[in-house]
Amino acid sequence: MARFLFALILSACAVLAQNPAVTEILNNYSLSNAGTVAQGAIFIVKGTNLADQETTTLQSVPLQTNLRSVQVRIIVSGTTTFAPLYYALKNQLAGILPSNTPVGNGTLAVINNGKTSSTRPITVARSGFGLLTLNGGGNGAAATHDQSYTLLNSANSTNPGQAVIFYGSGLGPTAGNETVAQTGANASGDLSSIPITVTIGGKPAQVLYRGRTAFPGLDQINVLVPSLDAVVYGCNVAVLITTNGVQANPGTIPVAASGASCPVTSSSGGNSGVATTTEEVNRWIAAGTYTTGGIGLGRSTSYAVDDFNGGAVTVIKQDSFTAAFNRLGGADLGKMLRGELPASYSQYLPTLGSCIVYNTVPADPWPLITRTALDAGPSIVSSGPSGGAVAARNNQQVSGLTYAARNLPDTYVNAGNYTFTGSGGPDVGAFSGNLEVYPDLVVLNSPDEFKTINRANSLTVRWTGGDPQTNVQIQGFSYAVTGLGAPIGSPTVFLCLASNTAGQFIVPASIFSQLPPSGTFTSSGLTFLVRGSIAVAQASRGNRITIPNIDYGTAANSWGWAYSPRYQ
Repeated sequence: MARFLFALILSACAVLAQNPAVTEILNNYSLSNAGTVAQGAIFIVKGTNLADQETTTLQSVPLQTNLRSVQVRIIVSGTTTFAPLYYALKNQLAGILPSNTPVGNGTLAVINNGKTSSTRPITVARSGFGLLTLNGGGNGAAATHDQSYTLLNSANSTNPGQAVIFYGSGLGPTAGNETVAQTGANASGDLSSIPITVTIGGKPAQVLYRGRTAFPGLDQINVLVPSLDAVVYGCNVAVLITTNGVQANPGTIPVAASGASCPVTSSSGGNSGVATTTEEVNRWIAAGTYTTGGIGLGRSTSYAVDDFNGGAVTVIKQDSFTAAFNRLGGADLGKMLRGELPASYSQYLPTLGSCIVYNTVPADPWPLITRTALDAGPSIVSSGPSGGAVAARNNQQVSGLTYAARNLPDTYVNAGNYTFTGSGGPDVGAFSGNLEVYPDLVVLNSPDEFKTINRANSLTVRWTGGDPQTNVQIQGFSYAVTGLGAPIGSPTVFLCLASNTAGQFIVPASIFSQLPPSGTFTSSGLTFLVRGSIAVAQASRGNRITIPNIDYGTAANSWGWAYSPRYQ
């Protein structure tokens, strides 16, 4: 009898294990806005046991809402709809969210051969465009065509005044039959009821058309490329699309002032929009002086662990807006401008996709540089999606004049276009410049994953967003503690460099094992755990801006995430 009951239990578990389970709901092209899908958009559902019989290709029209006994059911505000499906795999489905699904919060479930998954929350929006990119990952170069339907690339760049075509999904709802080809009576035409803005290189582009292609759920947006600032042209010019106030995933396109070839990437790894030319560098070296100005926006998020309060975590988010202007000279000016570093610096510079460990503080590579702070007037003003901010001149800095916004809200630095203006001062003329900020770099790991790091194991750090054109840094450190007092000496530091578009990086156990374990010391009867650090950070490529009396002016933004783990 016991064996019979045990067999029944095993049989029941096997049945339950095959029930479908939904883990993620994403726009098919942006792979973002988790759980939020626009009416009429192609979306994907990820999970397990979603289909028993997999399809091997995309389904031709007319699309079916029941594909090999698989259905995707959406319920919002009492209205039930079923998604027309493009394909069904065991771990992923793709279909169209019916345009007649009400806007609002609801639930989604997958039905596989009569077995229904638990419901998953879904938010239905009127619009939320996902841009198709070449890598299929929702970032990097957009899959953009010219007016002859030829794919753009470095040898087939677009120029100001030419039309380009973007593809994706999520512009908005249509009234036609979404299971058949979107032609004739089912053609959606221009979705003019959906507000839309497109910027290329920070400049607004004229939208010529936005609507469905002939394929159900697939949208296209046709725009005219605007004239750009001279320093912005390049092979990776930023594109930002906003529909009905919702920003799409960012992409890039190659744009040249004229001709088919976009400006190539410089040897320093920066696009010509921010890099310097050999002629410029030689001129500055010959002059013996060099003036520079930088304007920065930043967002930092930190997690602090309170070991005296049960390990409670405090989250601190800070936004910043700063600027500084300097005149540089001295015997090391040429080395600095040419980027010449001492041979010993190789121990501090990881190659892309690798990590290094060190426990000595790097010395100043150019000790014979003189710096003089320049006065650009009483303040620098920023105007962006969240309004205005003022970075006031601070005369009390030890390093000289700097500019910083005081009491800046932690909601200021959001994705979008920012304009900076300065009225000018004794050393710097009046100026105006802009910066296109990408959506936030967001670390996807749970903060609990960073509370304790086992030095014998590897750790996968995952992220989304940020600037697809620059790299992500992962850095951490740990102190050796004697137990008799506070940490002594320099920490042991690791630094890894990863491509943003990779979306993740595995810090190997061989790196963590070189860090000392976090120790404790006792003072005044209390035992203190000396936690280490791990941080994920990225600076955007930014762009050059023209500032009178400044040789090299730039605007850029950065993101940083910091945690305080115990290394054990």
